[in-house]
Amino acid sequence: MRSRHTPIALLAAAAAVLACLLAAVAVGKMRSTPLEPKLCETKGGGKFVPIPGFPGEKIDRRLLTDIEYLVDKYKIFITDGYSTDPVHARNGEHPIGLALDIVPATKRWRKVNKLAKWAEPKQDRPRPPFRWVGYDGDAGHGRRNHLHLSWSHSATKPEEPARKVYTIFCPEQGEETEPPPPEEGTGGVESRIRELQRSAVPERH
Repeated sequence: MRSRHTPIALLAAAAAVLACLLAAVAVGKMRSTPLEPKLCETKGGGKFVPIPGFPGEKIDRRLLTDIEYLVDKYKIFITDGYSTDPVHARNGEHPIGLALDIVPATKRWRKVNKLAKWAEPKQDRPRPPFRWVGYDGDAGHGRRNHLHLSWSHSATKPEEPARKVYTIFCPEQGEETEPPPPEEGTGGVESRIRELQRSAVPERH
């Protein structure tokens, strides 16, 4: 018996299949490579998800292992993650889910101060994988206000996960692993991260 599907129905079905395929491509398969102790490169797998323990806050899921580590070690409280609120720079990291605004989980700022110092040992020289750190010396940031952390990443558009992200730990791993040998003739991991850091855009708060 000949099919009675109309051209419109067939087109609708094809559009639905195409939408599913595009969604799969957008997320992509997650592939992580440890580069150095406490530095991992992850390609693909970007998706905005809730941050466990912080209702209403979302982040790129590739940062969840880092966040768990930071919450446990530095006793932080997250006030903002993925956000398209105009209070944040449109071309910063909040609109792509790769930034956190942080205050202490208690009344004391000692551990947040320690985290800020570890993330940025010298002013405007953040430690990889961070792209920009906003704290003392940065307008609208600092103790008694908040600490801002942005993670390094490949170029992307607001509200779209970056193809490549650098993190402290490889996602869903949470353990340090032995990095591969340095690549010859590439300038090393440090130079690649510094290029991303140099293009950082300070946040507006």
